[in-house]
Amino acid sequence: MCAALISAAKTDPLSDGEMQLLTAALDEARMADENAQRKGRAFLDAMRDEVARLDTALTSKAALSLSSVWSRAGLAPPPSLAHAVIPEDPGAFADTGGIPDIPDEMFDGIFKGFNDIGEQSVSAMLALLDEMLPTLPPEARFAFIRKLATRAEPLCGEAAAALLLATDASLSAGALAGLSLRQEAGELRQSLLSRLTLIRSWVQNPDILRGIDEIVRAALISGTPVPTKSAKPKIHRVVSSMVDGSGAQSISIAIQSGSRRALAVVLLKQGFGVKDAFTLPCNSATEQRQMIGQIAQQAAAVEVTEDYAFTALAWALADGQSNGAMPAAGLLDVVETAGLGELRPQAADVADIVSVADPEGEVANLSVRSRGSLIVASGHWPDHYAISDSWFEDSDASSDAIESGMTRNSMDRKLWQHLETRRAFWTMVFARNAALLIAANDPAAPEFVAVAQAMAEGRDLKKTPIMQFVHSMSFEAWINQDSSPMPSDGFEVTEEQLAPGTHAQVATFGPKEQKALDRLLSPARITLPWMEGFLTGLCTAPKFIKPSEWIVTILNVVAEDVASEEDLQKSLDLIVLAYHSRLSLLRDGAPSKALFPTDPVLFSIWADGYLTAWEAHKPHWPAKSLGKDGKAMRTLLEQAADFKTKADEAPTLRAWLIARCEKQK
Repeated sequence: MCAALISAAKTDPLSDGEMQLLTAALDEARMADENAQRKGRAFLDAMRDEVARLDTALTSKAALSLSSVWSRAGLAPPPSLAHAVIPEDPGAFADTGGIPDIPDEMFDGIFKGFNDIGEQSVSAMLALLDEMLPTLPPEARFAFIRKLATRAEPLCGEAAAALLLATDASLSAGALAGLSLRQEAGELRQSLLSRLTLIRSWVQNPDILRGIDEIVRAALISGTPVPTKSAKPKIHRVVSSMVDGSGAQSISIAIQSGSRRALAVVLLKQGFGVKDAFTLPCNSATEQRQMIGQIAQQAAAVEVTEDYAFTALAWALADGQSNGAMPAAGLLDVVETAGLGELRPQAADVADIVSVADPEGEVANLSVRSRGSLIVASGHWPDHYAISDSWFEDSDASSDAIESGMTRNSMDRKLWQHLETRRAFWTMVFARNAALLIAANDPAAPEFVAVAQAMAEGRDLKKTPIMQFVHSMSFEAWINQDSSPMPSDGFEVTEEQLAPGTHAQVATFGPKEQKALDRLLSPARITLPWMEGFLTGLCTAPKFIKPSEWIVTILNVVAEDVASEEDLQKSLDLIVLAYHSRLSLLRDGAPSKALFPTDPVLFSIWADGYLTAWEAHKPHWPAKSLGKDGKAMRTLLEQAADFKTKADEAPTLRAWLIARCEKQK
């Protein structure tokens, strides 16, 4: 579909809806690529090749729409778009000193764009340039930015200064040439000189660095005053998301300078530095509170200090530089708006970051037992921090590791071996979260400190509860991949519910199959009544539970004790068969004795299995869907699991189970 959209753009620009679709697909592929998934890079390469197939007949508007899509997805537009608006032929320009001249009319579109979006800021100008410049050949990009830097509007000089950070040499060189001309003309204002001084510490290209020094030195010699410190803006509120499983974190800052209010947002990512940064003007204090409140709610963000935000940004700047990544140009807007003019890169390893979270070394000085207790407490993090849902590995390397195993035990072992190669990454994730939580006055911060320190010291990952969680979540992510095979391909389950009123053909699950399953489950100390209770719970959950979800639970329960891969496969085959048999019994309104045991002891075991299915898949049992009857049945089952009731004391249980199965969504 995306390839067809690109092909159709040869003559006509994409519609808003088509741009949204293509942007979403490219954005998803970019994230997959960043997470080391081959499918992401393959998709991006394929779409780039589709653009390359478009010939020079591509209209300027169509080229701009394609360039915009790539830019909005956080990607560099395909190089083949570079000659779509202005041909590479130097004769297309009026040659002036060997550099093509750019007509003033081209800048009119930039300022018209400001009027269209109702905003004038460096970030807004850079966003417009990001979409337009890739459609120009390198010579034209250089000339355009050089001329932009010499224009009288202050915003133009500031945007050119930001482009000194560009990885495209034609842009950074053009910005440097234009700013030099601006300085020679005596039009380098104090504020722009201040911005150049700040940028200097962020630049890695030695040629650009020397050029900045020459401009600053010449400006001071010519009498341009050294920038004076202005009144520091007031920071009303700072919120930050926790660091997720990809190493990403967002920080939002509510700022007031005089009567002006704004919201600054930065996205940091481990290994990439400052991925994105922008400011949003706010019309009132109420609007500002609503905006940051909404961000905090959506990201499950915590309240942090201004000092923490400054430090996190300094770490991210250094992290990006160490990996050859330049910070997002919009960071300059954020720094200026928030009054963070002293921001400089600050390299930090795990020990440095942990020292911020535990400056007195209190955790490190605890007894081995006390530190161990803090580490064990990490097993409860998934219950308290929603971000833990993202703490898993789903790269091609993790999938390859799992799929190299022939049995569940070997798959687990291979995944642990892969996680060992990722020890440094996860140690840094927990260290960064420790620093964040101490700034948020979260009492669990010492637990994160202890885990980060222990992992840095080489603690066995298998003995670290939160890494056990990462392991299980990674295996579950692999299970849920469409292309992921199970250890053996001897069974297949339906991932969706059948339409109401329809029934699947179910093979017999009679005494022979029951006896076989009972024998296979016995090493795991699981009885057939318990399994039937568990499966009945799956069939009667208010929300349908995909087999790929509950099979993971089954594997976690039985895999370690099953003697062989063959027995594991037979067990799964029979369990899937038993599941469909349970569904048929419930849909056919079977009598009580077919749905649950009448023997009090066996009924208690059955109830325990049912409750296990409930607890293991709690999101599929929303409290609001239970009603009075559901709560009563829950109480009855809990009493039964404790051997405090009998099956004949639940005459309404059969009717409730059948009704729950029928109403399952």
